[in-house]
Amino acid sequence: MTDYEEVVKGRIVAKQTGAPVVGAVVEVYDKDLLLDDYLGTATTDNDGRFQVDFTWSEYRDGPFEGRPDIFLTVRNPSTGKTTKSRVYEELSGELADDDSVEVMDLGDVPVS
Repeated sequence: MTDYEEVVKGRIVAKQTGAPVVGAVVEVYDKDLLLDDYLGTATTDNDGRFQVDFTWSEYRDGPFEGRPDIFLTVRNPSTGKTTKSRVYEELSGELADDDSVEVMDLGDVPVS
């Protein structure tokens, strides 16, 4: 079975102003019933953007696992607060031109 490549990306913004959060530490997880799967960590760039790459096998750990249920934890360096995002259930994305990678774009993710 092919171990498909997956990408989760987005932009971290301040909830109050919508401004990009630079230097935030973003951890990506797949929500499961018993134990959530850690998928990777990234730090946001000057526009608040992040990207985490992982493989299908990193979240597909049981017979009932379909699409990933993605959530983030984000540590905002300017406030010192850690925010947990909502869960993006059964997330799917766009396939690259050669069908080798699926990109799931969360868009703007507001944090405190």
